[in-house]
Amino acid sequence: MSSRDKKSPKHSPDAPSAYDRILDRLRERLDKASEYSWEFLQEQIEEAAEIELAAEEMTRDEMDLLKAYIRRDLVQLGYYIHETGAGVASWLHFDLDVLERKAMERLLDLADRTRVDLELLREQLAHSENEYIAGEITIPGTLECAVCGEQQCLTATSVIAPCSCGSVVFFRRTDADDQQSQQQ
Repeated sequence: MSSRDKKSPKHSPDAPSAYDRILDRLRERLDKASEYSWEFLQEQIEEAAEIELAAEEMTRDEMDLLKAYIRRDLVQLGYYIHETGAGVASWLHFDLDVLERKAMERLLDLADRTRVDLELLREQLAHSENEYIAGEITIPGTLECAVCGEQQCLTATSVIAPCSCGSVVFFRRTDADDQQSQQQ
């Protein structure tokens, strides 16, 4: 299947807000926990999403997609921080001053917790979970089109728009990517 053949999922207009509310609930739950692991984090994502599902008019399929997006973003962030030692601003590929304070706090609170079970994270990253598909929801950052290289700079939790070239596949752009391309 080529980049252009993938279909974009459809979301309700409230889906990015639901994503943020799930992150808020997740952070609250983790603040109360004495110990946590990747398995515990996954359980907490499930429980936070179930509360959101009961409170909002979203379908089970849409909520399952939101949970998958949250897992993907946390795995990517945890892996990036562990591998590079860089911070959230580097992963987002822009200055944190651009973000609203609440979004930044969500990310920083969850970032350290995603490094707990590194071996499991490495296994999960062994496949193409680093792809971001138009129509999915993700946290702020810079995404680069897999076909033409055009970048989308997301300053808030958003639905990923298709590229102007028609492609729907993106990769997260980080400061480490820039440094690597400058060294070549």
